[in-house]
Order: sequence, then C-alpha cells, then structure tokens
Amino acid sequence: MWARAFLVALFVFSLIQIPLMAHAEINDERLQGAVSDAGNWLHYGRDYTNQRFSPLDQINVNTVKKLVPKWVYQTGISATFQTSPIVADGVMFVSAPFSHVAALDAKTGKQLWRYTHKRASKRLCCGPSNRGVSIGYGRVYVATIDARLIALDQKTGAVVWDINLATTGDEHTEDQSDFDKGGKLATTRASGKTGVGANMAPLVYDGKVIVGITGVGYGLHLDAKREGMPIGTVVGIAGSYGRSGFMAAFDAKTGKRVWQFDSTTKGWEGDFVQKTAYGSALPRDIEAEKKKHKTNPDAWKFGGGSIWHAPAVDMARGL
Repeated sequence: MWARAFLVALFVFSLIQIPLMAHAEINDERLQGAVSDAGNWLHYGRDYTNQRFSPLDQINVNTVKKLVPKWVYQTGISATFQTSPIVADGVMFVSAPFSHVAALDAKTGKQLWRYTHKRASKRLCCGPSNRGVSIGYGRVYVATIDARLIALDQKTGAVVWDINLATTGDEHTEDQSDFDKGGKLATTRASGKTGVGANMAPLVYDGKVIVGITGVGYGLHLDAKREGMPIGTVVGIAGSYGRSGFMAAFDAKTGKRVWQFDSTTKGWEGDFVQKTAYGSALPRDIEAEKKKHKTNPDAWKFGGGSIWHAPAVDMARGL
C-alpha cells in the first residue's frame, strides 16, 4: 500500500489459468450479473453489493504455500498505492497514483496501453492516491486527483471525453499569511492551494457513471517530506469559501451531468438527541451545540461530506 511502484500478480502454478480473450462488450447484463461471473472482476467491489468476495477455491489452506510471483508490472510511480484492479476477459485495468491508468495482459503482465494523466494543478487536496477505475460500454472511467472524470477507450486508452467534476471557483488559494503570525505554524511548510479532488473508483450503473468529490473542507495542507506521500495534516482556516461534498451521476456516453446529490445541506445537524434510534447514548453537549449552530448557521455551505469510496447498489430497490 505504501509507496509501492509496482503491481505483483500471484498465481498458483498449474491451478489458475487466465486466458487472454478478445475484448467482449461490458454491458448492463454483464455488469449486473457480475456476482455469478467467477472469471472476471468487473467492479471495484467485484459486484454491485461491494462484498469483494470471490467464489474461486483454487487458493486454499493447502495450496497457498505454492503461490509464487508470475510477473511484476512497474508503474514508474513511487507514491501511495491504493488501487483495486478490474479484470475483464483476460485484461487487467489498473490505476496508479496521480490518476494514470494502464491496461495489462492479466496472464503475462504485458502493457497493452497506458494513459498518462496531466493534472491541471500541482497542488493536491487529498494526496496522490487513486482507488481504481470502472469499466462499461467499451470505456474505462477514472476520477482524477484534480477533480475530473475521464472516459478512456477500452481498447486503446484514448481519451473519449474529459469533464470537470467541480465548477470554477471551487478552489481557494491560501498561503502562510493565513496562519497566526505568532503561532507555531507560522514557519510550517504548507501548500498554497487547496480545493476539490476525487480519489474513489467510479461506479458504472444503468448507463451512468456515479462519482463523488473529496477535499471539500478547504484548509492549508501541510506537505509531506517526500513527493507523493499522503497528506498528514490539514489546517482549517475559517472563511466564507469552499463548498459541500457531493455525489453526481454522468451520462456514460456523453459525460453530461444527469443528477447531483449534495452530501451536506441545510439541516445537516440533524436532531439534537441524546440517544441513537436504537438506544445507545451519545456523548453530546446539546446546549453547546445549539449555541454554536446559531453562531454559524451557514457552515453547511462551506465544507463537509467528502466521498471516498464507490457505493453499493441495491438493484431490486433502485438505491
């Protein structure tokens, strides 16, 4: 996970065979039937339930000792590595830190194509890690660290469309002058630009690509000592800027925004209760919370509700 610049494929010799097949169409039927497709891994969580459970039984307590490295793929990027590869018909689609994407022969590790992401800003809201891609309708989708959603051609890696997830003005420039002059942080090395990004693997469902943003609570992000390491500390600066987090759906064919759900809205504070709905006590000072709420009634507009992971889908209920 930490600063890994390579992807290792492990197979049990003579037990697991992955044939390299021609690209088959990944349509709604295949995506919805992923739970019974043992030969592929078509979703971030394997199927829409996000259980990540494989029914394969070749690797067990008796055969695990036979696992050996079969190939190593060097991404060339030494940074935080958090991706979950997608495998479709013998081809592995994997994202690297900083939102690069590669298609590999799953049997040999040979690179079939590679997309090199050129980010709009060197300053990152949430570190370089990318958690994976999604696939469907002849395309591979990646949400990027600079808050873009990109559709790549499944066969070639060529960019089909590239859109901004957030609107102009969703970034705010801060520098060390925002620190307390006499405070200990006055000489701290900090990045000068913050804003929104995206780290999650997108979700493809019913002709749409669903993705959320991160970094919505703007503040100074303290740089790590080494390029590509995760952000260790975020210093919040009070101000009337920023935005709430959201999850949005885009037309998988055109990239047009279909709907958007803001994860923090007016009324975000919920009910001032001392117990949960199932009876557990909450360690809350209700009176103090109510006073603070009156002081900052519009706080919900300026941050909170980042989306970090692909959601599950209940196909029966449409949720």
